[in-house]
Amino acid sequence: MEKSLKTWMLCQASYYLEYLQPEKTIALLNAVRTVDRENPDIYRMLSYAYLQAERPEESIRAADNFLKYAQPGSDVRAIKWIKGRALLKKKKAAMGR
Repeated sequence: MEKSLKTWMLCQASYYLEYLQPEKTIALLNAVRTVDRENPDIYRMLSYAYLQAERPEESIRAADNFLKYAQPGSDVRAIKWIKGRALLKKKKAAMGR
């Protein structure tokens, strides 16, 4: 994938994420992920999009992948917040069954 196209797709995914369109965000990020599997930013945005889409299991997996690929010393406060929210949603869903 051409770098400019990848950059555009990441920007567009960020726009969709900001305007609460998680399914569009997820589709774009999964497309980019096929050619850039180790980019932690993709997993950060995916984790938040899955959280918005009420898909906590996938949000947790994406958060774990972010932590796997993030550079040592990276700021991980946001991803820990996202993962915490996803764990809470998962717990609430399990209690409601």
